[in-house]
Amino acid sequence: MEYTPSAKELSNFPFLKNSKEYIRQKYPSLDNLFSGDRGEILIKQSLNRIRDALFAKRKYGEGGSSNPEDNIASYALARVIISCLNDRQLIERLTRYEAEQAYQAIVNEEQWNENFQLEDSGFSRLCTMVASELGISIKQNQMPLVDYIELVSTIHEDRFRLVNRIVTKGQVQINEFEMYDLLRERIRVITQRDLPIKVPSVFCEKIAPHLAELQKVYQEKMLQQFGKIEESAFPPCIQALINAITSGANLTHPGRFSLTSFLHNIGMEKLQITELFARAPDFDREKTMYQVGHIIGGGGTEYSAPGCAAMRTTGLCIRPDNLCEQINHPLSYYKIKKKRMQRSIKEKKVE
Repeated sequence: MEYTPSAKELSNFPFLKNSKEYIRQKYPSLDNLFSGDRGEILIKQSLNRIRDALFAKRKYGEGGSSNPEDNIASYALARVIISCLNDRQLIERLTRYEAEQAYQAIVNEEQWNENFQLEDSGFSRLCTMVASELGISIKQNQMPLVDYIELVSTIHEDRFRLVNRIVTKGQVQINEFEMYDLLRERIRVITQRDLPIKVPSVFCEKIAPHLAELQKVYQEKMLQQFGKIEESAFPPCIQALINAITSGANLTHPGRFSLTSFLHNIGMEKLQITELFARAPDFDREKTMYQVGHIIGGGGTEYSAPGCAAMRTTGLCIRPDNLCEQINHPLSYYKIKKKRMQRSIKEKKVE
């Protein structure tokens, strides 16, 4: 008998095709999601979902709606809201959060799913279905080499490096919980791949006050997270860009974008960023002010600093150090380095 997941099961994995089809039958169009008192309730739940992603407050099973329909609808609407904002870092935070929620649902399935059923592979039929839709053929303790390489390309942990794995006849040996880890990463990559989605401007305008409030909360979170700007904690790539400007060199467009978005994300004001570019040979104040303003949100979209993968692609990853090997984003480098510096200062005071 063919396995058909229940609405409750689907609500824990709202990114699945079956989940999308389920909610499409309930809400055929965006108009249905936004309209009436029901729409206001769903918008509120979706905003709470995004806030949870920003602050990582809720773990699986804590809070949220107990209604499967609402859970799936709020996921769909959260993607609409985040697409209206079109901020890469917000998108990344939301997709990481959703992947973590799905991961927790899988590893804790016996606790919440009355339809839990284990298969010969050692994984539940629900887990097998989720993996299958994500393009992963689950087998006990192994995975095809080609699939494994694709999955771990964005993971920086040493234990997942191919040189540290046992490979037999084209199969990479993995344990049960490593399979769950790889599933989580696959979910993150796939859910992030098609964001931002195209949203009619009329819908973004309809929720404009909510978007403004969310941006305010996010900016406060960023300022709280990074605090006072500490240049000595900048990652090597950002230091190299600043050094290039200081020495009188012109930056490429990717270089200007990366530096501007990074400085804005850690709380530097528009005028401060503009003044930094004043030493460049081709400096034009009016033009620079416009370009900086556009990147930090003047054009309607507030851009986030590129991650390490993007920096490598554009040739801006320069002189990486040991900390670079542990992170995948310049902002993560800055946050960790700054904490280490503050800890070191406190320890010296104690001595």
